[in-house]
Amino acid sequence: MSTPQPTQPLPSKEAGLFKQVLRFHELKQYKKAVKTADQILKKFPEHGETLAMKGLCLRLLAPDNDKEKKEEAYELVRKGVKCDLKSHVCWHVYGLMYRHDREYKEAIKCYLNALRIDKENIQILRDLALLQIQLRDLQGFVDTRHQLLSAKPSNRSHWITFAVAHHMNGNHELAVEVLNQFEATLEEVPAGEAYEHSEMLLYAAQVLAEGGKPEEALAYLDKRKDKIKDKRGLEEFSAGLLLRVGRLGEAAAAYRRLLAVNPNNYKVHEGLRAAMELVPAADGSLSDAQRAKLTELYDELAAAYPGASACRRIPLDFKVGDAFKAAADAYLRRGLSRGVPSLFVDVRPLLDLPDTAKRDTLLGLVESYRDALRAGPGAAFPPLAGGGAGGEAPAAAPESPQTLVWVLYFLARFYDRQGRLEEALAAIDEALGHTPTVIELYTAKSKILKHAGDLEGAAHMAETARRMDLQDRYLNSLAVKALLGAGHCAAAERTASLFTRDGEQGAYTLFDMQHMWYEVAAGRAHAGKGPDGRGPALKKFQAVVSHFADIAEDQFDFHSYCVRKGTLRSYVGMLGMMDRLYGHPFYSKAATGAVRVYLDLHDRPPGAANGADDEAALAALSPEERKKYKLAKKKEEKEKARKAAEEKEREEREKKEREKAAAAKAGGKKPAAASRREPDPDPEGAKLAAVADPLAEASKLVEVLVKHAGSRLSSHVLAAEVALRRGRQLVALAALRNAAATAEAKAAGGVDHPEVHALLVRLAQAFATSPPGHEAVKGVVGAGVAELMGGAGVTPAAFAERWRAAHGTKSLAHRVAAGRAMVALAEPAGAAAAKAAAAAHVAAGAAELGPANRPRHAQCVEAHRLLRDEWGAAEAAGKWHAGCAAAYPSSRYFGGSKQMALEPAYDFENMREAFGKLSF
Repeated sequence: MSTPQPTQPLPSKEAGLFKQVLRFHELKQYKKAVKTADQILKKFPEHGETLAMKGLCLRLLAPDNDKEKKEEAYELVRKGVKCDLKSHVCWHVYGLMYRHDREYKEAIKCYLNALRIDKENIQILRDLALLQIQLRDLQGFVDTRHQLLSAKPSNRSHWITFAVAHHMNGNHELAVEVLNQFEATLEEVPAGEAYEHSEMLLYAAQVLAEGGKPEEALAYLDKRKDKIKDKRGLEEFSAGLLLRVGRLGEAAAAYRRLLAVNPNNYKVHEGLRAAMELVPAADGSLSDAQRAKLTELYDELAAAYPGASACRRIPLDFKVGDAFKAAADAYLRRGLSRGVPSLFVDVRPLLDLPDTAKRDTLLGLVESYRDALRAGPGAAFPPLAGGGAGGEAPAAAPESPQTLVWVLYFLARFYDRQGRLEEALAAIDEALGHTPTVIELYTAKSKILKHAGDLEGAAHMAETARRMDLQDRYLNSLAVKALLGAGHCAAAERTASLFTRDGEQGAYTLFDMQHMWYEVAAGRAHAGKGPDGRGPALKKFQAVVSHFADIAEDQFDFHSYCVRKGTLRSYVGMLGMMDRLYGHPFYSKAATGAVRVYLDLHDRPPGAANGADDEAALAALSPEERKKYKLAKKKEEKEKARKAAEEKEREEREKKEREKAAAAKAGGKKPAAASRREPDPDPEGAKLAAVADPLAEASKLVEVLVKHAGSRLSSHVLAAEVALRRGRQLVALAALRNAAATAEAKAAGGVDHPEVHALLVRLAQAFATSPPGHEAVKGVVGAGVAELMGGAGVTPAAFAERWRAAHGTKSLAHRVAAGRAMVALAEPAGAAAAKAAAAAHVAAGAAELGPANRPRHAQCVEAHRLLRDEWGAAEAAGKWHAGCAAAYPSSRYFGGSKQMALEPAYDFENMREAFGKLSF
C-alpha cells in the first residue's frame, strides 16, 4: 500500500522548510525547528502538520513543571489535528506528545488513529510496539511485531522481537519456531555477528526450558554448542538442565567443572549438593548419612581449593555437635587472626537459627579466645577443639596483639545482635582502649549506641570514624545516616555534599544520583520533627517515587537496544525485574513514609493545631497576660524569620565558596552543571504539604503498594487506614482480610496481630455507629466484620475485651493495640476517660521492662509520645519514661543513667563547608 498523499500539500519552498523542521527535530534543535515552523505558518496558519510539529518542539523545550507552556504546546497539536484529521503525521505527533508526558494509553490511541490512515508506516508501528511492551499489552505486541515482520521480513530484529513477543505472551513453542525459521534463513553467520547469534541460541534454549521442555533444551544446546561463544554460561545453563531432567551424575560433573573456575560460587555449591542428593528435607533436616557424605565432600573440596573460604564456611551450615565446634573453631581462628572485619556478618545467619546450640557454641568459643588473649604479649589461642585436624597453625603459637582487638570487635557485634547492649558497649570500649586507631571499632560503636538509644552518641562516633579517613565514601555514608538518625538533617546534607560534584548543592546531586537510601533516611528524619518537617519529608519521599517512575521509563532505551545488541536473556530478565519494580523495598519504604505524612496532614491540617492551642491558651489568660503572650509570640516569629534568613545567607555564602573552589580547580572556569541548573520551585516541599486532599494523594500510593508489595503487612494496614478515613468500609474490610493473610500477620495469629486487631475494632465500631447507606454493601461489610471477629452477635466492645484478656500484655505492640481499641470504642463524652485507661494499660508494661526484656528503643519512644502527646496522659507517660530509662541506661531520650560523654563534642548545627572540608 502506498503512503497516503498529504491532504494539505505545501508549495515546494514551504515543503522544503517543513523537511527542515523534521530534520531539526531529529537533531534535537528544537528552537530552530520552532523558528522554521513559524516561517511556514506565516503563509499557511492552518497547516496541520506544521502546527503539530511546532507544538511538539515547544513541549520538548518546556520544563515539565511549566503548565502554561505545556498547555500551549498541546493546544497547537490539537489545532493541527483538527485542521488535518486525515494526516497520519498529526496523529503520530499527538501520540509522541502523550508518550513524552508518560500518558501511554492516550499515546496508543493516537498511534492507532495514525495507522488507520497509513497502515504500513514502519515508524508508527515501531513506536506502537514500544508502548505495547512498555504497558505489557502482550497480545497487541505480538500483533504489531507480526505486522512489522510481514512488512520487512529481511530485517533480523523483526524476527527476534517477534519471537520475544511470543515468549512474553506465553507461546514458548511458537517463539522457538520463529527463531528456528530465522536461523534457517542464514546461510552463514557473519563473523561480526557471531556473539549475537550465540546469545540467540542460548535464548532459544532458555525459552524451551521455561516452556517445560528441558530435554529438548539440552538437545538444542548440544547440537549447537560449537556456535555458542559464552562457554561458561553454556556450562552453567547445561548443569541446571541436567539437574532438572534427573541426569545427576552428569550434573555433578558439570558443577565440579564450574567449581574449578570459581570455588567461592555458592550457587554452584548448591547445585553440586542437589546433584549429589544432599539437600535437606522440607523441614530443613539432614540424615546422618547425608551429613557424612557432605563432610567427605567438603573435606575433599577444602583440600582441592585451600584458598576458597566457601569450602570452609559451608560445613558450618550442616555440621552439628562436636563436629560443628571443631569446624567453627578453625574457621573463627583463621578469620580473627587475619583481622577480617566481615567475619561476624559471615557467620551471622547461624545466630538466627531456631536452635540456639550453634549460637551458644560460637559465643563460647569467642569468649574463650578473649579470656586467653587477655593474658598479654605472647598470648595464644586456647587448644583447638578439633585438635588441629584442619591443618591450622599450632594452638600454642603466640598471636598478634591485634587479634584481641578483632575478638572484642566480634564479641561486641555478637552481644549487640543478642540485645546485650551493655556488654556490647563494654567490649567495644575495651577494644578502643587497646587500639584507638581502628576505624571499624568506631563504626561498630555507632551502631551499638543507636540500638542503645543514644542517637547523638551514634552520630558522634560515626563522625569520628569519618574524620579518620576523609576520602572514604562508605564512612561518609555511615556518618550521614547517623546524623539523620539524630535529626541533624542540614549537617547530614552538607556531609553528603563532600562527595558531590564541585559547585553543586548536595540535594541536587543526590537527587540526580538517585541516592534512595539517603532520601528515605532524610524523609524519616524530617517526618520525625513534627508538623514543620512534613513538607521536607514529602519532598524526599516523593523524590524516591519519581526515581522509580524514571527507572520504569528507562525501559524504553532497552526495548530496541537489547535486540540490536543481541542480549536477549538479559533483556527478558530486565522485563521481569521491571514487572517487580514497585515491590522494591526502597519504593515501599518511601511510599509508606509519604502515606503516613499524608495521613498526618489529614488528621492535623497545617495551622489547625497551632490555632487551637493559641485559642486555648488565650482563653485562660487575663487581658494583660494576653498582651504579653501576643508580644512574645510575635518576637518568637521574628526570631524564627531571622534565623531562616541567616541560614539562607549562610547557604548562599557556602555555595559561592564551593563554586570559587571548583573554579580554581577547573582553571577559572565556572562549573557548567551549576550554571545550567534551574532553581527548584519548591525546595522545602511546601507545595507538597499544602495539597488540598491528602487522602487522595495517599490513595494513589497505597494502590501501588497493595498491587506490587502485597506480601507486606504495612501495605494493607495503610490501605485500611486510608479507607477508614475516607469512609469506605468495604475497601477497609478487603484491606484487613489481605493484611490478616500476610505471612507476618499469620505468625501472630492473623486477625490477632496487634495492628490488624486495632484496625478491625475501628472498622467494627465505624460499622456499628454509621453503616454504609447501600443495603448490599451494608450486608457484605456486616458479614465480613462478623466473620473476622469470630461470629455474628459479637459486639466490638466484647471482641476487644476478649482480645485484650488473651493477648493484651504479650508485648508493647499488643498493649498499644489494646489501648487504641479502647480509645476507638469510647463515646465522645468518655474519650478522656478512655485515653486515661488506655494509657494506664500501656504504662503498666513499664514494670516488666529491663535489660533482659525490652522492646526496640524506637518503639519505646513512639509509645512515650503516644501517651504524652496523643493521649495527654502525663502521669502514665512519666511512668513509662522512668521504666524505659532503666531498661535503656544509655538512652539520651529517656535520660538514662549511663549516657556516654560526647568526646570529642561536635556542634553539628554549626558545621561549615568550605573547600571540600567540614569545620566548626
